[in-house]
Amino acid sequence: MALVTGIIAEYNPFHNGHAYQIQKARELTGCDFVVVVMSGDFVQRGAPALFDKYTRTKMALLGGADLVLELPVWASNASAEFFAAGAVSVLEGIGCTDFLCFGAEDEKLSKMQKAVKLLADENTEFQKQLRDALKTGLSFPAARKQALSGFLTEEESSILDKPNNILGIEYLKALKAKNSSIEPVIVKREGQGYHGQELSHGFASASGIRSALKDVGDWEQDEKISQLFHVMPKEITRIFIEAGKQNQMVWEDDFSLLLQYNLLKQKNRLQLTAYSDVSKDLAMRISKNLNQFESYSSFVQKLKTKELTYTRISRALLHILLEITQEETRMFLHNPYTRILGFRQDSKEVLGKMKKAKEIPVLTKISNYQKELANIQKGLFEKDIFASDLYEAVTGRKQKRGLTNELQHSPIILR
Repeated sequence: MALVTGIIAEYNPFHNGHAYQIQKARELTGCDFVVVVMSGDFVQRGAPALFDKYTRTKMALLGGADLVLELPVWASNASAEFFAAGAVSVLEGIGCTDFLCFGAEDEKLSKMQKAVKLLADENTEFQKQLRDALKTGLSFPAARKQALSGFLTEEESSILDKPNNILGIEYLKALKAKNSSIEPVIVKREGQGYHGQELSHGFASASGIRSALKDVGDWEQDEKISQLFHVMPKEITRIFIEAGKQNQMVWEDDFSLLLQYNLLKQKNRLQLTAYSDVSKDLAMRISKNLNQFESYSSFVQKLKTKELTYTRISRALLHILLEITQEETRMFLHNPYTRILGFRQDSKEVLGKMKKAKEIPVLTKISNYQKELANIQKGLFEKDIFASDLYEAVTGRKQKRGLTNELQHSPIILR
């Protein structure tokens, strides 16, 4: 029987580290197919993806994936907990996933499992220490680490210092919550750290690549472009450069006017708290500083405090822009669905296996969503379509072309 390994990713953008993970996933699990659950046009740090999901799907297939499924917008730009829960719900729901392979700075699964037990079982004393730490003004990640230090050794609690470890713990929590039979497998992260900025030979971080390319002027002559061949597979680099030449790269500030419009629409700050990740304190800061709005990124910087991190604020503003509420995110977690973004022509066996075993809707032709989704899922999916159309509208405006409606798209097939 064919074995399937799942990977949860953003590929923002795809680089050598991602290709290495796919290769190692095959080696460690002995799987026949790699299925990737990938964020759509908006990503977990609360920002638009650098390139649209179809361009990134093609990169993923060229990089070794057999099938790419979309992680809907409800989970793709949520906190680590909901991001992981949503993605695991998809991998569990397709009914044929044997392994979940994820990258982490620490490859010892036992160390993560100890933290997971405390976090997932909601230990009463741990929760009390967490609340006390938050009252001192610490951000949630810092407060959680401090609370855990009372139950773990310094070495064990240090796993929360690294972003991929944190996501890994959330994947393990989600698997535990579902009592899943999917087996977790860790690939140790190589090269640059998550926030590393150097485009060194071999492995670079997605953050470093994005940062280096933000001020590229000439896609033919800029020295940074030639460096991409050192940190990305060659075929993917060529797609990347061609997309860059066509002005396809999208940044937070491309959405500045749309965000400002949605903020101005709110009649009072209490309305803002209906959106996911918008606390009363943040809503008050938004209202107080709205007249100083200049751009998406500068407004995030203006709102940032010791307790409110840049990513937390950016994510909250994106939820306001896309009108995503906490209630809708929870609805998705209880009623998951996905869609096929692309697959390799020689991987049809995994499509057949998924078709027989799936327990959630898996859309291939998305114009058929009215027939294939339950009523509650239809409303959620229509907002998914809106988010994609909004991204496409911004991209189209940058390229001075018309809009390709989301319902017109078909899966990418790599032959």
